[in-house]
Amino acid sequence: MSNFRPMNFNLDYSAWWLIVIALISFGLTFLSYSNKKGFSELSNINKGLMISFRFLSLFMLGFLLMGILFNTTKERVENPIFFVVTDNSKSMLNYKDSNRVLEQVNNLKNKLKKDFGKKLVIKEISIGSKLKTDETISFTESNSNLEKAFEYINTEYYNRNIGGIAFISDGNFNVGANPIYNAERIKLSPIFSFAVGDSIQKRDHLIRNIFHNNIAFYKNKFPVEIDISSYKFNVEEIKVSVELNGKIIDSKQIKYNGDEQDFKKVIFNIPAEKIGFQTYSVHLEEKKNEVSLQNNHKNFYVEVLDSRSKVLILSESPHPDIAALQSVLSKDDNIEIEYKTFESWDKKTNQVNLMICHNPTAQFDSELYSIFKKNKIPVLYILGTKTNRSIYAKLGINFTSRSSNQMDEFQGSFNKGFSIFEADENLKESLSYYPPLTGRYGEFTIPTAASVFIKQRIGPVTKNTPMFFFSTSQEMSFGAIMGEGIWRWKFNEYQRTKNHDVFNSIFSKSIQYLTLRKRGSGLNVIIPRKLNKDEDLVINANFYNNAMEAITSPEIALEITDENGKKYQSQFAINGSGYQAKIGQLNPGKYEWLAETKFGGKSYNQKGNFFVEDLDNEKSESVANHSVLKQLSKQSNGTFYNLNNAQQFYKELSNRKDINTVSYQENTSLNLIDLWWYLLIVAIFLIGEWFMKRFYGLN
Repeated sequence: MSNFRPMNFNLDYSAWWLIVIALISFGLTFLSYSNKKGFSELSNINKGLMISFRFLSLFMLGFLLMGILFNTTKERVENPIFFVVTDNSKSMLNYKDSNRVLEQVNNLKNKLKKDFGKKLVIKEISIGSKLKTDETISFTESNSNLEKAFEYINTEYYNRNIGGIAFISDGNFNVGANPIYNAERIKLSPIFSFAVGDSIQKRDHLIRNIFHNNIAFYKNKFPVEIDISSYKFNVEEIKVSVELNGKIIDSKQIKYNGDEQDFKKVIFNIPAEKIGFQTYSVHLEEKKNEVSLQNNHKNFYVEVLDSRSKVLILSESPHPDIAALQSVLSKDDNIEIEYKTFESWDKKTNQVNLMICHNPTAQFDSELYSIFKKNKIPVLYILGTKTNRSIYAKLGINFTSRSSNQMDEFQGSFNKGFSIFEADENLKESLSYYPPLTGRYGEFTIPTAASVFIKQRIGPVTKNTPMFFFSTSQEMSFGAIMGEGIWRWKFNEYQRTKNHDVFNSIFSKSIQYLTLRKRGSGLNVIIPRKLNKDEDLVINANFYNNAMEAITSPEIALEITDENGKKYQSQFAINGSGYQAKIGQLNPGKYEWLAETKFGGKSYNQKGNFFVEDLDNEKSESVANHSVLKQLSKQSNGTFYNLNNAQQFYKELSNRKDINTVSYQENTSLNLIDLWWYLLIVAIFLIGEWFMKRFYGLN
């Protein structure tokens, strides 16, 4: 509800100037009509109208010059906003009284709307893995991220009249931070906690976490670390086993101490004896009188590979740039990294998929370039301060400089015409912050077929000189960075954003592209190896022609097959310079995929595997955590209730004196020239005078 108060106005000049404007307006009006032919013959009424029109229009136009500001005050009345936040996770149904939870939640909401709907603005929120404001309660979410609710309220309704929060939950959370910390940020808003479930611990033991590598290598062993919790077990031995396809491959005996609560860590070294995606299972021996048997079993998935891709890094000496690139490469378990100095390298290129050369010197120029060229190994060059000038010519770079030793510093600017892969959406912004690289001073001309990724920028001026580009030929393909110091980019990004996402994207995509180039032109599909069943599967793809240009003319078909042989057909949609397929959520299990297309009379395809995990942390929760709910209410001056006994809450809500309607005053200033009706009046006066002059034949 809004109320307006009367306007008042301010003048930039003294009000005495109004008299001056009036005199000038009258003087101009008198002069314009004193010698006007035919004016004296008009009636006094017509004379008066014409003089008034002229005088008022001149006076009102002069009035504009005084810089008048009209000040208005708008009063806005806001009823308290009252949030009903419901934990929509599966653990809400893990208790004896769970059969009535949904009914009780709906009764609470309906009662609030009926009895308090005129005084409060009721907002409903459900929280599980994600926060939703338009979802009916079903208690099907596989995770509880309770802090998200309070983060959302604080962010979206900051500085609003938040009357209170009804928070319905069992208090268990397994994703995100403790909700207490985000709830503290919502000032002066009481939290009324409504507890669900039994907080008395029952006899149970469960698999809390499984830590393992996502990738293992054939005939090698990989570690599996299992966290086990037990409650109210006696001193007794329990068998823990790991199975593959229903067959036990290893087992161990653990012994509980007989404590009220116990914790054990079990480590296995599992042999990888079959190539491909493998489903392993961990099992806890079932015992009598356990409150839940669902949490005694848990699956995990591992991709067993025949071998790794090998990336060889060469440099004259160790450098921070190399460490920065190694940090990117190490995130891919499928890549084996080897570092050598030019001097220590044995010149062997067996099984090398990509080479990175930092600051290639005269030694490189004399011998090593020919090795790369002969074996057609893709290379990423970092041409720094020690790079031998003759290497530029070998790479097809025309380099001219008035000084043979002078160095220069330059920042980067993203080339909008770059299309061979999709750049990170935050790249442009990040480059504006990244520190400069150091390289040779001079002008560079690159091969005609090269694709410029990043241009040099000095201050606000973006040059045509490349900083980072890719080039390809029948003999070899390479990427070249015309300067050193990329480690500063990584450091700068972490200082600003607390992550390395853009830096990692720049070099992971560059390395991926160069590695692809060894296979020649064609299809490149980017798909996650694993995802949770609550995540949407999104697949990206690119298609490159013979010049290694990304094109989107071919249609790309996609087929996904589950463990039972059921097939899902889909089609990639064009997304920028590439393709994208949004599949949505899939059931847990292993999947095979096949992407196919035709171009230039040839067929292209790429296939692989991925798996969907069932990370249903809610299965492990057999006891409620009411202590979190009690603390939320205590720190916010709210009250803790049991959901099955909410009658006292309605009485308290009616009697609370701190949940009130709030009035806000909004002051606005408006310039006279912005008032359309004022200008309309001036126009009416001018048009009226003009019409009368024409009507009576006055020139």
